[in-house]
Amino acid sequence: MAIMNVGIDKRTIGCHSGRRKPHKSRSGDVNSYDFAHKTCLFKNQIIDETVSEDNAICRILRICCNDNVCIRSPSIWNLKMNKDLRSFVGEARQLGPSFYANVSKPVDPVFEPCVIQQKLAAESRYPVIRCEKVEGSELPLVTNLFGNYELLGLALGVEPNEPKSAILKRFIEREANPLPTKSVDRKDAPVKQKVINEDDVDLSKLPIVHHAEKDSGKYITVGVLVVRDPDSGVLNAGMYRHEVQGKNLLGCMFNPAHHGGYIYRRYKELNKRMEAVLFIGHHPAALIGTLCEGPMDLSELEVMGGLLGESLEVVDAETVDIPVPAFAEIAIEGYLDPAAETNDGPFAEFTGYYGPAKDPVGLMNVTAITMRDDAIYHDLDPAHQEHNLAGALTLESTVYESVKHLCPTVTGVYLPVSGSCRFTVYVSIKKRVPGEGKSAGMAALTANPNIKMVIVVDDDIDIYDEQRVLWAIATTFEADKDLAMIPNAMGSHLNPAAYGEVRTESGPMNTKVIIDATRPATLHFEEPIKPPQDAWDRIKLDDYLD
Repeated sequence: MAIMNVGIDKRTIGCHSGRRKPHKSRSGDVNSYDFAHKTCLFKNQIIDETVSEDNAICRILRICCNDNVCIRSPSIWNLKMNKDLRSFVGEARQLGPSFYANVSKPVDPVFEPCVIQQKLAAESRYPVIRCEKVEGSELPLVTNLFGNYELLGLALGVEPNEPKSAILKRFIEREANPLPTKSVDRKDAPVKQKVINEDDVDLSKLPIVHHAEKDSGKYITVGVLVVRDPDSGVLNAGMYRHEVQGKNLLGCMFNPAHHGGYIYRRYKELNKRMEAVLFIGHHPAALIGTLCEGPMDLSELEVMGGLLGESLEVVDAETVDIPVPAFAEIAIEGYLDPAAETNDGPFAEFTGYYGPAKDPVGLMNVTAITMRDDAIYHDLDPAHQEHNLAGALTLESTVYESVKHLCPTVTGVYLPVSGSCRFTVYVSIKKRVPGEGKSAGMAALTANPNIKMVIVVDDDIDIYDEQRVLWAIATTFEADKDLAMIPNAMGSHLNPAAYGEVRTESGPMNTKVIIDATRPATLHFEEPIKPPQDAWDRIKLDDYLD
């Protein structure tokens, strides 16, 4: 039994941010404990100044479970709580049914988690979903961690009542400040609690989901693959799809343009095995970090730490020379042999349509699996809006910086779910001169080839409110002077409307569109109606509504 001494400090209570009101336990006791910005409420257990790590600490990390224990000793205050999957799920749970839903009935991993998620979405509900029991596996499953923009904000420490624009601002700040990883001993790494050796590996024991009817099989959709560049030695982490090909075999479908695809091709050129670790389950801020587009010499593991706001703790793998995030839920180790490849797909894509089969793709031979004793499997429905939102912030950041270079008065960038968080962009600017709206639109288009349509509005339009954006188009836009089209431009081959050099063929090209819905910069234009600012600032709904 590990023993840990804990220092003294005092702050807040409940599994929530210290800025919210304290919770009471069922016994009526109120206690305040801040664990590195997040806090936990416990009941019916007294913890002294010296606490048992495998008792108290593990309970703290399991705040997403139903256990409630009350810590009465004021000496627990300075305990550091690592950010991980379960700390985030626990925080979402404490915010109530809008942020968390529990499924106690057993679910079939073939379609059922996705149908539950999509039925909730049909009711405009996007909570984190925890399925306690999945048929064929002993592990619970969580999904929808990126279900809506508010959950993205929660991952970055932005309160639900803060403006949505604060989420992108927080992301840009943290992405710009990567943190080096921190190595820890295996005794301090929960992912090492259970080790499954190569002879005992059986991927079918994980609750891997078959997501859509025409998918070619079961896919790990939100695992992070960590590999090492054979030339520079820099570690790369990326999120790809991995189809189960056997009890110890996983497909690895790389986009050739992504860093992981480049690294895999280099190993093939060198005729060397590529060692890899595929980890599943971590804090969503860390996962977003794997989607950031940086230079090849910057490790995404450091970006993950920047977005977490703390260094990513890592531990040595069992069978490969690749570090494993210590607070991951599951880590799958193995190698890709360039001489052995497989095929992949069809696969339900973020567009809401099936993507074509791919051949050949990498094949990972699993050499070990490590996991927590009570590991939680994380899944992502690729045809649900959470797939779109998972990568939204990194693309919004790229667009924002591109527009800012040409138009310094840009006030916001938003990629709506209605455009798959890839194809449509809303940009708001404080317009200074004629033509600036189109300039901002052109800058946005150059940020990423997937972008197909840019709508530019004035800074008094809330770009997160599509009704206001459409109102701006309806009242300020005239197609003969405010519309710009660029045909035969590089786009996304996954967009079903894309075409080839012969328009009747499919291909990677789109016709780009800029809609300038800004008001004239110098000419008179009717003034929009809005309440006096002092009245707006003075009225607080909580003061008026019963």
